[in-house]
Parts: sequence; C-alpha cells; structure tokens
Amino acid sequence: MEYPQPERGMYSSKRLVQQKSSHTFVIALVMAFAVIGWAWFFFSSGFWNIAEVDIEGLRSLERGEVLEETYRIIDTRGWRPWSTRNLLMMDTMKLGIALKERLFIEDVVVDKSYPDVLRLLIKERQRSVVLVSNDQYVNIDASGIVTDNVEGDSLRASQDRVAARAFADEIHSLVIVMQTADPLAPGFKVAEAEDVRRWMDVARALVLGGLKIRFMKIQTPQASLGRFVSERGYDIYVDLKMPVEPQIATYQAYMRSQPDESQIKEHMDIRISGQVIIK
Repeated sequence: MEYPQPERGMYSSKRLVQQKSSHTFVIALVMAFAVIGWAWFFFSSGFWNIAEVDIEGLRSLERGEVLEETYRIIDTRGWRPWSTRNLLMMDTMKLGIALKERLFIEDVVVDKSYPDVLRLLIKERQRSVVLVSNDQYVNIDASGIVTDNVEGDSLRASQDRVAARAFADEIHSLVIVMQTADPLAPGFKVAEAEDVRRWMDVARALVLGGLKIRFMKIQTPQASLGRFVSERGYDIYVDLKMPVEPQIATYQAYMRSQPDESQIKEHMDIRISGQVIIK
C-alpha cells in the first residue's frame, strides 16, 4: 500500500505561516503596550498635571482668591478617566468663561505652557461704586459694604460728575445718588452684591453704547428703575433688572432720528424696547 508523498515545500510553507502569525502577534502586543504606555504617560502619569498657575494683571483681587476659584472650577468638573488638572485635556475657553463669572472680572486670557504651567492674564473691572447720600461720599465694594469715605482725586472726580462737569467712563467709579436715613459708616451694608454688580454692568454697557451719562439716581438698592443723568441734564430711565442691550438699541435708534432734545424737560424713558417716551 502506497501512502501519498508530501508535496515539496508543504512543511516550510506552514512554518512560514506560523512564523508570520507569531511575528504579527508580537508586533500587535508591542504596539498595544506602547499605546497603553503612552496613554498612561499623557493621562495618568501626572507629568502634565498643573504644577504652577502664573497670574498677571491683578490690581484689587488677591492671588489666593484667584487660585482658590481656579482650582475649585477645575476640580468640580465631571468625571474623566484622567486627572481634572491635566493640562493637555483642559478646556481653556470654558475655564475662562467660568472665571469671568465667578471673579466678576471684565476679561481673562487662559493659556497653557507645557508641560505643567497654567497662565491667566486678568483684566479687572471697576469693583466699587461711589454712593452719595446727604452730601456724604462713600465707597461701596462689590459686596455692597461701605469701605471708607471718598477722598482726594476720587472725591473730586465724583463731585465733577454730580456737578455736571464730567461724564461717566470706564476708569472712574460709578457715582450713585441715593438718599439714606442714617449717615453711612465703614462696615455698613448698603446693598446686596447682585445689586452692586447690576449697577456696574448696566452703567458700563451704557457708556460703551455711546450714552453720555454723568451719574445714576435710585430710590432704593432693590429698585428696578435707574435714572441716569444725561449730558443735557434730563434723566434717562433704564430698567436695571431687564436686559440693557435692547434699551440701548432703542436709545440709539431714537438719537439717529435727530430729535430736538430741547423738548425733553424731565426724562427720556427707554425701558420699552423700540419705544421712547419723553416728558
């Protein structure tokens, strides 16, 4: 009985296939370890974690306050498979938006300096207002507390606005006239923080919108009506608790119509979008 003879090269071909299979497996294994290694290096090794926060542009804000708020925002983000302080994976735009809101600043540029330095360039906004009550001029901070009496150049600048010799701007503190029953002393809380911030935000928007205003008059800290004294002496009525942009647009549209401002004896009311009421 004869058995079939193996074809020439049959076993060598099988060995080649097995060798190639083994080589492919080894290569795949090496690549897998390399990917895992690089992933560990980038995401879990800590090499890219923030080691330093470089802060520039501070004037009234404390460095410790900015650091604390920055890390609080970073560390309270949702779960991720890497450290919340990993600089590579940090969304600088979202961090900047959160810092502007939390720190009440005008702007911030958030930048990365690899491997582990976070850079913040902060532009602060005016963080206080001048309150005039019964001929008394006092500074109120962003939390609504009287800090001290206004003196020196700040006092003269505030008096110039009340006396119609100067206009509000982005540099000097907003001047507010509001009568109080008692004299104001340092430590006295005049308003809530959200009220003070609303006043400053609205006044700044009006100035940037081209309105020549001098100071604001209100009845109470919680009042929604803000009366801004204009260049010609009449009041411009603004709703402090509604979006100010439509009100500014209403004012600008009215002024483009070249009105006779001499007809305005008491006030211009721009609180209703698209409608100006004069008296």
